[in-house]
Amino acid sequence: MKRPALAAAALMLWSLLAIAAPRAQGAPIPIEAFAADNALSDAAISPDGHYLAVITLLQGHHAAMVYNLQSPQTPPKLVQADAPGKFELNWCSWATNTRLLCSYRGIGNDFVVLYTATRLVAVDADGTHLLVLLQNSDEATGQFQDRILDWHSGKPDTVLIQADENLLAGSALQRAGSRGAYIGNASTHGAPGVFELNVVNGALRVQMHAYEPIGTYLSDFHGTPRVGVGVEAGTKTVRYFVRSSATDSWHHLLRYEAFMKGELRTPIALDASDPSRAYAIGDSGGRDALWLIDLNDVQPPQLIYANDSVDVSGAQLLKDGELIGVSYETDRPRTFYTHPRLRPIMQQLDMALSDTSNRIVDCTTDLSLCIVRASADVQPGVWFLLNTMTRKLTAIGRSNPALDPDALAHMQPISYPARDGTSIPGYLTKPLDAPPGPLPLVVMPHGGPIARDQQQYFFLQQFLVNRGYAVLQMNFRGSGGFGHDWYEAAHQDWGGLTYGDIVDGARWAVSSGIADPHRVAIVGWSFGGYASLLGAVRDSGLFRCAVSIAGVSDLGLLLDRENFFGGSAISREQIGTRSAKLKADSPRLHAQDVAIPLLMFHGDLDPQVEVEQSRAMAAALKAAGKPYRYVEFKGADHQIIPPEDRVQMLHLIEDFLSTSMGAPVRTDSPPR
Repeated sequence: MKRPALAAAALMLWSLLAIAAPRAQGAPIPIEAFAADNALSDAAISPDGHYLAVITLLQGHHAAMVYNLQSPQTPPKLVQADAPGKFELNWCSWATNTRLLCSYRGIGNDFVVLYTATRLVAVDADGTHLLVLLQNSDEATGQFQDRILDWHSGKPDTVLIQADENLLAGSALQRAGSRGAYIGNASTHGAPGVFELNVVNGALRVQMHAYEPIGTYLSDFHGTPRVGVGVEAGTKTVRYFVRSSATDSWHHLLRYEAFMKGELRTPIALDASDPSRAYAIGDSGGRDALWLIDLNDVQPPQLIYANDSVDVSGAQLLKDGELIGVSYETDRPRTFYTHPRLRPIMQQLDMALSDTSNRIVDCTTDLSLCIVRASADVQPGVWFLLNTMTRKLTAIGRSNPALDPDALAHMQPISYPARDGTSIPGYLTKPLDAPPGPLPLVVMPHGGPIARDQQQYFFLQQFLVNRGYAVLQMNFRGSGGFGHDWYEAAHQDWGGLTYGDIVDGARWAVSSGIADPHRVAIVGWSFGGYASLLGAVRDSGLFRCAVSIAGVSDLGLLLDRENFFGGSAISREQIGTRSAKLKADSPRLHAQDVAIPLLMFHGDLDPQVEVEQSRAMAAALKAAGKPYRYVEFKGADHQIIPPEDRVQMLHLIEDFLSTSMGAPVRTDSPPR
């Protein structure tokens, strides 16, 4: 998978930290800067701190470069790169002091159904001894082959990996020469087993056979899976299991129904000091909080951290699975740290880098060196090497060196009243050079819907703000992060309460004098694209135009896809099954009501929202004689990452908004 043609370009990476050219505040930034892929997307440090691996861009492709930190004068070594048209580099991490594992991600389309697939490759720090792991294995197969369960198996050069067991191994079907057809868990056990994987020679040994319905394991940092979780087939029932040792059998810990409210505490990481305990997320005062629980159910749960306003969410983990802390967001992203040694260090770092959200990406075994990524609403990401002994920070690189944070606009936390009086939190971002008075406004609902907008960089939002539009983002009811009641309020009501909160935000912006009532657009991606299509169908008096990117147009069609992948019970619970409601809330079935200009985009290799959703909407609009434009990107997935596709998309959106509601007032014209 290595690309020799890129080797000559490797020497260009001597200085990983490029500095953006100073730019006047509010001045238009070239589209290419917003559309660019990440110049640095991942970094890992070897356990002994001798080597640094980064995934960067070389000649438009992702490439893994290895730097010898003990010999700064030694040129970096190109060790891995994309396999264009097949697989892209996903992440890299060190299995030993000199052996690097890299994950590759691609899109499969067996049975004309798209799905994500991953593969795993091992290579030495000097680029030699490349080996594709699990390839053509008679024991392990399936969709995902890069799920490292434990980096410390207790055996030399060996990691624990979970992968689907191959039911065809040794069968009459295999002896007849057939290898079966593989998509997800088809032709496999249907649940992953645990394997010992030698990263030097690729040898694979079953440590534990699959145990239905377990789909994911937590290990004890020493090669023993101790917690398992999975969904019972054909149901919405989630079950947790525990065991006390490598020789113990699995015992039931807890079960719950998806979307159920209660005081259940679900494990997220074992306690490194005592693997009979686990950190868990559970309810406290109606919000998700961090608890410490006894897996033997002898001691009562201990509340570690809770926030009165928002949920505790993403766990921040060291590579071996040890918990560093948990994230939450009030006015900005924050972290509650649990790791006794790293807590004071990160607290000091957060004070020093007070304008960014700072997360540990990787550390050496002795924690003397850590890679830290700092990001913010105006900063896509800066990567540092932190010496935890001296507190010295060394810059590694930037995710997008073409963007100057001073030329971007900060998101301002706001809230507005919904029609029933509920206060809806959100963010308003105005151009740096905004003239006084009402502005052209883009309403931008987030995806999910059980997700949330955060005070973090998003290229589309910052591009529109830079072009003179105010952008309103809201965490409508149905969003995650604000407690069970918040998302439960819009349960099975995508086109009702959730959409109503979005509309109420637009009306608030108009009534408050923020937005010009004649220049309001709705632009969204994924679920946000669905909301944009609803806006085009229902509220032509409020919105002048709409843009849907990878949006859902037909809820019934969405449920059909989930049925194929076996997630039908949970999907039915989230979306609902009432035929009349599904039809009323499916924009495709009301295409005849569209009365504003509509622009749609979709990648034809989208495994999350199938391209048929936009194709069906385009066909319905055409049949109804409605004006629209639909652009399909060949080879693009849900994120539409290729820079050339994003450049085209941003150009079309800019022209579409300008034509539909007039270009924002500027003192200069954006470069084309």
